[in-house]
Amino acid sequence: MNRDLLICFIFSAALLPFTPAIRAQEQVTSTLVDEVATLDVTTIESSGPVRSLIIRQEAVQQFYTPSIATKTLLPVEKTETTLLPAVDTISGAEIRTFQRYDLGDILSQTAGVSLVEAGQMGAQTSLFIRGMESNHTVVLLNGRRLPPGLAGIYQLEYLDVSTLESVQITKGAASSLYGSDALAGVIDMRSTDARYIEENTLSSFIEAGSFSTFRTGHKLTLKDGPVAIALDTSILETANDRLSSDFENGLIRGNVAIELGDGVHFDVLGYIQDSFLEVPGSSLSAGFPEEQINKNLSTLFSPRFTMTRDDWDFSTSYSHTTNELEATKDAFFSDNLLEQTGHELEAVFNYRPTDEATWTLGAGYYGYEFERTPIIPGPFNLPSEFKFSYASVFAQADLKLPGNFQLLTSGRFDEHDSFTSKGTYSAQLSREIEATGTTLFAKSSTGYKAPSGQDFIFLAPNIDPTTLQPEESLTWEIGARQTFFNERSSVALTYFQADVDNLIDVDPFTFVDPAIVDTETSGLELEFVYSPVENLRFYTNATWLDAIITDGQYLGGFGGNPGDRLTRRPEYSLAGGVIVSGDTWKLGAEIRGAYERLDAPNFSLDDYTVARLFGSVALTDNVELCGRLENVFDLDYENTSGFEAAGFGVFGGVRMVFGP
Repeated sequence: MNRDLLICFIFSAALLPFTPAIRAQEQVTSTLVDEVATLDVTTIESSGPVRSLIIRQEAVQQFYTPSIATKTLLPVEKTETTLLPAVDTISGAEIRTFQRYDLGDILSQTAGVSLVEAGQMGAQTSLFIRGMESNHTVVLLNGRRLPPGLAGIYQLEYLDVSTLESVQITKGAASSLYGSDALAGVIDMRSTDARYIEENTLSSFIEAGSFSTFRTGHKLTLKDGPVAIALDTSILETANDRLSSDFENGLIRGNVAIELGDGVHFDVLGYIQDSFLEVPGSSLSAGFPEEQINKNLSTLFSPRFTMTRDDWDFSTSYSHTTNELEATKDAFFSDNLLEQTGHELEAVFNYRPTDEATWTLGAGYYGYEFERTPIIPGPFNLPSEFKFSYASVFAQADLKLPGNFQLLTSGRFDEHDSFTSKGTYSAQLSREIEATGTTLFAKSSTGYKAPSGQDFIFLAPNIDPTTLQPEESLTWEIGARQTFFNERSSVALTYFQADVDNLIDVDPFTFVDPAIVDTETSGLELEFVYSPVENLRFYTNATWLDAIITDGQYLGGFGGNPGDRLTRRPEYSLAGGVIVSGDTWKLGAEIRGAYERLDAPNFSLDDYTVARLFGSVALTDNVELCGRLENVFDLDYENTSGFEAAGFGVFGGVRMVFGP
């Protein structure tokens, strides 16, 4: 492991000598340094009208994006102390500068977050925020929950980010704002909000490369009087770097807004995702490659009414979501159709009597239906269905206190019709020491998760699902952030701990009875950004994680017992990179690695450190060429035993922007 870590730092530091060649440009702060900033430091300040127009559009969208930590817009002077290292904000400019295309690309470079893929692009992806379960994170689009699917979390492998305005990630329990499932955190993907469109624009990209990969995306914004439209699409086709692993994925996101009066809007958000995936299984299996096919279709339809005034705002929205997974050619003849439907109604009122205080009241209703329909009926492939709902009330106070203290606290109560009702809270206190550029912070919060499809769809018929108790979490963290070099650079250190009770797993002997498990995770996150001049940035994120089973037998870890480490969560993880830019070009390099990994209690996976290079050059104000090299050293490694990661890959494409 020490050798790999040394390679990481040497590789990342290799580009530092480029510093003298960098041209100074108008100051634009990076969101990796300051979460309220709107654009990445590497955005080229072109004098051309079209690119400048796109930059202004991105800045306006970011300005009106609510904080994931509060659901409210924050005055600039309050944001630095409210959004602490537990919240990461990645702007659309950063997404395109670093050439990230799916949500996994972003999360893999985030401190405290680890991803494990059972294959390559399109394969099932497990997300562990601070060591907690994949289904302990809520995924949103513009503040509305995406359909979580059978496992309780929307499939990360299908979430394209190439045309988004930003992505926000909060770590730690957040059920007091987002209700069930938010034991570990929340992810909010922000597409263009049609309410704040100012100009007609079109941006497009096309990319092709290794493994027969083709990718394209387009974003269109239109405004005519009180009506505005935002539409973005993306298509991906690849054969991947494994046998029988073809993947096709397409999505459409759209938002139509009508301004009914000054500060009064009605808008509709829509989302459709459709995918096809070949699932070859583990290369260690005698039947490899298998012929299983997964087809996934997800939708979101969400109308919303909003009213904004100087000292208050109100919004109410309804969301209808669906998720269909058709699994065929299963190796065990368990072909089936898994369906989920969701209905969510929520209203939120924010009152700002002064610049130092924001009070929030909210209420909601949430209902879900799950159904499993066998395509090949059999004694071990039975139909099942279940539905439940709950109503909620929640409140929040965001207060600036004397002595540069900031208090953010919230509480919520969810009344269930099928499962135990729950109350949750969150309390966060921070203090900024202006003289030294230091921020101290502490946070404690609780979360819960009502049983979802995966928990009761496969239960034995004689077990009443309503007897299952909700999973619960208590998370807390404490730390400090220090800025330097005119606030362009910073270092943050956070200690965190999370206890999860009543984790619902599968009995390792019957496979149809529930098993209840308790877990505990703790660790350290180090985030460092060094930007000696405006056109150079070096960053690194390092995480140490101690994740263990405290009670029960954890089949999700293939038989883990109390005292054993939770599997598939690296004890050490590292990500880092450097990026430089000139008048019309950008060049960057990144590494990420995972060390001390278990794929089962008694089976270790090798450490790995993988590197990538990326760059772009603007040919004109409208056209930019982009290219990237993935797995530069063609490292042979696995995230999961029997599921090889992709080897060396070369990709190139072009981006185009158009405006009036």
